[in-house]
Amino acid sequence: MISRLVKKIKNSLQAIGHRFVDTIYANKKKSIISILLGLIIVTMLTVLTLTVHTKIRAAQMDNLIYEDLPTNKIAPFSYGQGDKVIKDKKAVSVMFAKPNQADTQQALKIIQQKEKELNRNFYYYPIIYQTDEIARTYDLSPDDVTFVFFQDGKEKNRFTLSSVDNPEENFIPELNRLPMWNINVQEE
Repeated sequence: MISRLVKKIKNSLQAIGHRFVDTIYANKKKSIISILLGLIIVTMLTVLTLTVHTKIRAAQMDNLIYEDLPTNKIAPFSYGQGDKVIKDKKAVSVMFAKPNQADTQQALKIIQQKEKELNRNFYYYPIIYQTDEIARTYDLSPDDVTFVFFQDGKEKNRFTLSSVDNPEENFIPELNRLPMWNINVQEE
């Protein structure tokens, strides 16, 4: 019974295959054009999907995160450009943080309140997508608000908001000292 069913299905598939091949040989030019057109459409849809995905993520970050930055001293990275900026800039300070956690909101609030005391601009690298990869690349905990100073793409100094005693008073001075990595090395 089962062997007859399998044989019947096999014969049906072979008949369909033979009809398909006969149709292709009967209309070679039309078949080649149809196959090429199909490949072009599939390629275009694949490229479109990849492009739209990146643009959607960039738009989400612009609308949900960067619009709410309290000061122009915090420069947002364009989506997917953070690693390149860190490597290419001579010197750059970066805040790595998840945007929706309490420590990030605390840091942004202090920065907004004491903006005049802040003596430098820095970049904000929101940890949203590829969290594990970012944590491995920069050796940080994604749940901490981490400030890192890079010189020629190499880390020179860092601190986390949680490591600062009395952040209301000491956070901005610590952030101002971040690029002074060589002073910390000389003191040790």
